[in-house]
Formats: sequence, structure tokens, C-alpha cells
Amino acid sequence: MAAYMTRVWRTGASTLVRKNGLTPCLLQRLASTDIPSDQSQDAADTTEPHSSQPKRRMRKMRLSSKDGSEVSQDLFISPELMPPMGRRYRLLDYMSRLDCYRRRMVVNIPEFYVGSIIAVTVSDPYAKGKTSRFVGICIKRQGYGIGASFRLRNHVNGEGVEICYMMYNPLITKIECLKLEKRPDDHLLYLRDALPEYSTIDFNMNAIKHPPGKAVPVNDIKVKMKPKPWYMKWERKELQGIDFSILPEEKLEHAKKWWKPEHTKMDILQRWELPDDYTRQIEWEVTQHEREKGRAADQGR
Repeated sequence: MAAYMTRVWRTGASTLVRKNGLTPCLLQRLASTDIPSDQSQDAADTTEPHSSQPKRRMRKMRLSSKDGSEVSQDLFISPELMPPMGRRYRLLDYMSRLDCYRRRMVVNIPEFYVGSIIAVTVSDPYAKGKTSRFVGICIKRQGYGIGASFRLRNHVNGEGVEICYMMYNPLITKIECLKLEKRPDDHLLYLRDALPEYSTIDFNMNAIKHPPGKAVPVNDIKVKMKPKPWYMKWERKELQGIDFSILPEEKLEHAKKWWKPEHTKMDILQRWELPDDYTRQIEWEVTQHEREKGRAADQGR
């Protein structure tokens, strides 16, 4: 296994050297060296409790506008760019993020969360106009790096339809965030057992522009469920977006025993966060990528 990983590392490094003219020593330094503190100053990080939802880092980033003036905006780091917990190879993670940055230079991937309304346009040789467009509410985000994905749900002709998109699929031509908002839960898979009105989105919906600099609103709506049977025993999950009024009180009290077992309360891995030096490095990379994308947009005009 170690020999196989060595071959993969060498193959990836040689490819990166040919494309960017970087030496292997410089690659190792880029993937493991801390970013200088002067490039990551004025960081006002408003972190939230540990959750799989992406975090909006309120760090001001200065970008050049068309007239040459400086424009300050918040830096949003997409969750698939942050490595998950476990033993990591920094060079492989760095190469994966480079692939994400290259793809983002071609297709604009907006900021969105679980609960946002998204429209995705993909190339389809069998569709009219050679493209197909699907609109739905994002019910789940998962994956890391180039393998990240998100799932959209909508009700079409009385049937629930879900489509799982690979975020960096080259067939995707456009991703639009029609309504930017959050939900208090990490996923909305329980919409499969909820009434259809909570996941029915108009395909001709007009985009609702989010005011820049404003916090992302949290929709704390509680959905009403269909009668059982359900896809899962949702009452045993600690979910805040479900109205359990159709269940008897004694059954709800019994289900709360599964919310947070005693052994998870003492698990320190639940508090794990990415090291600060790694976070600063990714923030610096995202800042450089946004500046490069802004320069490319100015040249395109």
C-alpha cells in the first residue's frame, strides 16, 4: 500500500510540475508551509459549533474592481475545500484543491447551503437545446475536494424527484442560487416523508438577490410529516425542522433516548476542528483564486 501511494504521489507531482513549472521541493513547501501572518491578518472569524454545514468566514478580502478601486467583501470558503478529519497527505490535498480552483475558473459555483434553492444546467445531447435545467431545494451536501456532491429535491407532476450532482462535473454548465438561506439541520432528507408543499419549487422561479454584507438568513420552519411509515425513524434523530405533533407524547419521550447517547457526550473527537495553520493556508489560496478570477473577468470585458 505504501509503494502504491508513493507511485500516486510521484505521478501527481510530475503532472503538476509539467503543467505549472513547479519543482517537487517547492510543491512540498506549498503543501506544508504555513502562510505568513501578514497575509492572513484582520481575520474576524465568527465560527459556529461543530457542524457539517459550511461556515461563512467573516474575513474581509480586498479585490480590485473594474475602475481600479479596492472593493472589500466577505471571504466564503466552500466546505469541500476543507479537509475532513483523519490522517491527511497535504500534497494530495493541495493538488485536489488546485483541480477545484481550475474548475471554478470555468464555472461559477456560488455560495449556498442546505436549504438554499438551486438551479443546475447540464449538457444533455438528447434534450431540446442540448441542455437540461433542474430546480430544487438542496437537501444534502457531502464529499471533499473534486469528489464533492450535492442533492436537489423537487416535486414534479406529483412525484418527488431527487438528483445528485457532482459539484465539479464537467457536464455542468451553470449553477445558480435562486434563494440563499440556511436550515438549522445538517440535512433535509426528512423532506421525503414531509408533505409535498415543503419541497415543491417552481421551475420558473425568479432569483432573489441576497444583499451583500448581510448575514445568511436561517429558515426555522417546521415541516409537517405524512402519516407513517417513514423512510427513517426521524423522531430518533435530533432534528429541529420537523413538527412531530402527529406522534403521541409518550413515543416522543421514548425516542429522545436515541438523540445523544452517553458515550457521544464524552467523545472529544466531536470537537475536532482543522488546525489554524491549515485554515490560514486555505484562506490564502481562496483569496488568491478570487483575485485571479477577478482579473480574468476584467480581461474578458
